[in-house]
Amino acid sequence: MTGPDTRTLPASVRIVLYLLLAKSCFAIIEFTTPYLATSSPLPFFAGILSFALPSVLIPLLLYYTLRRTPAAGYWGTVAFVPLSLLVNVALLVTPYVVSTPLVNPENDPYAIARSLEMAGRVFTSFLSLLLIFAILRRPVRQWITQREEVMLAQRYPSRRTPSLTEQGAWVVPVVVGILTPPFISLLVATMVGGNPLGDSLLDVLLEQLKGRAFLQTIFSLLPFAVLAGICHHNAGRIPTVTLWSVMTGGVLGILALMIPAYWFAWETLYNKIPGDEKTAGAMVFFFTPLYCLATMFGGMLLGWIFARILRRGVDDIVDDL
Repeated sequence: MTGPDTRTLPASVRIVLYLLLAKSCFAIIEFTTPYLATSSPLPFFAGILSFALPSVLIPLLLYYTLRRTPAAGYWGTVAFVPLSLLVNVALLVTPYVVSTPLVNPENDPYAIARSLEMAGRVFTSFLSLLLIFAILRRPVRQWITQREEVMLAQRYPSRRTPSLTEQGAWVVPVVVGILTPPFISLLVATMVGGNPLGDSLLDVLLEQLKGRAFLQTIFSLLPFAVLAGICHHNAGRIPTVTLWSVMTGGVLGILALMIPAYWFAWETLYNKIPGDEKTAGAMVFFFTPLYCLATMFGGMLLGWIFARILRRGVDDIVDDL
């Protein structure tokens, strides 16, 4: 199914699409200009993998998704843009909150590159703010709801049209899954390692930039992605209360195992217990997302039971099956 012609869309929707394209195009300029103008203080290849590539490809993917599957594109944009803004703000603030200055401003060979990167991040943050305000406007939500009703009526004539709230139930697991590993690492470095908050934040950002922690974060998304897929599939098939209760139970079930397991893995970097910490950490990071699938289903079951209690009745069980 092809999406509608951009020229026939409402002006509010076209603004969102154009901002997504602008964000993708400017990401190319932002990450290439410092390296073309002068040498950059950060490894070019690592920056491409960890920041530049997602900054270019994800807005393009959201552009085409918003046209063809409006609800998925809408919630994908709502999830991605704040995360992108958060990363940019962290990159802007970190050099000023570390306990030890990163460079000597009077003798910095990368001063021009740092200035260009700083200007690019400020402008990217401005684009993200514009995109947030544009995507949350009422005309955009109305258009998406109308398009979803038409598309679902064609694809699934007997299926109830899900609301935006139901369609958005799959966004929460993805956002939580992206933020959980780096947040646990930040807490361990601050509370166990005793590092200042600014230094810990810088370490987390640099680890993500190197790629190893970034790949580990992506692998940790496995149970959250499965839960998001289940929620998206069942949006419109089960009541909203049941959908969100099951999703919340699944997220809590994953976190109940992932948080203590990842805490233990990162804690081995700071304690003085003899042993092969690298092997222990590798084992934990590999097997924990797989084991979290079991705790996820357990949490989903508890969420379903909680929804039954909230609705105070069993006469609608058949509707949920």
